[in-house]
Amino acid sequence: MTIRLENTDARQINETLLRLRKEGQTPSGQVLTLVVNTPAQDAQRAMAEALDAAALHPSRMLIAIRGLDNEAGLNAELQPSTSASEMITLEFSGDVDAHAESVLLPLLLPELPVVIWWPSKAPASLTNRDLRALTNRLIVDSSTDADPVAAVYRIAADHNPGTTDLAWTRLTRWRAMLVAAVDQVHSTVTSATVIGPPDSSPSELLAAWLEMRLDVPVTRPKPESDYPGLHGVRLGTESGEIVLRRVSATDAILTLPGQPDRPVALARRTAQQLLTEELTRLSGDDAFDHLMAYVATRGRS
Repeated sequence: MTIRLENTDARQINETLLRLRKEGQTPSGQVLTLVVNTPAQDAQRAMAEALDAAALHPSRMLIAIRGLDNEAGLNAELQPSTSASEMITLEFSGDVDAHAESVLLPLLLPELPVVIWWPSKAPASLTNRDLRALTNRLIVDSSTDADPVAAVYRIAADHNPGTTDLAWTRLTRWRAMLVAAVDQVHSTVTSATVIGPPDSSPSELLAAWLEMRLDVPVTRPKPESDYPGLHGVRLGTESGEIVLRRVSATDAILTLPGQPDRPVALARRTAQQLLTEELTRLSGDDAFDHLMAYVATRGRS
């Protein structure tokens, strides 16, 4: 069931939700409010990805579609029973769009965490945004920016604990495998090489993380193929070279000194899989906070 409210406001939306709740048409057991801040051209994709992520994290999803040119300042669609979640689509225009937080604030579930996700280009500033005041958990994606590497440094400059970048989340399995590989070798790492496109924000983040953790020089040579993602990592050690290189969208090869090549699973993950992972860390990500402080101090090389 979908209920559409034209030229509405937060009060009317809340009154409609209260009526639906009394009629038993709204779900219970939600664990958070997920605000999806998106332009109209990305709204359908963002809604589908948020809905998939909410399957494991029952939520009230507020889909804030920004920058429309409607006569009404605010239109809304309520979908109260989407499995264990409910979806409220908010179409913002004009003056109402400039003060979206005043509409969203009364619609947040009380006493539950609030997560805001920018599925498209990260905002120019993360410190003085209307929506940022609503939450201490903000998810952006530097990979969607026209200049993803520049976006990494912009995010670092404005970083507050609780903000994370899905470009960093894409590296979860890479980082885990590299840590395990270094532990197995029992040898000091003396150099590092990250192979990926020059405009790849995951590659830039991984290079910065290795530099910070290992205190070694990190190079980023241009890859030999035009594969869009991270190609591989080489760590020079006193015992030989550790190599983790992708061979397909789902697999990689791990090479350790004195050992035969080992195939490992390293599938590229979808946006909803990345979002699902982040929704399990509602208290934030200390490792990313430390990396952003390091990147902001170091600056772009």
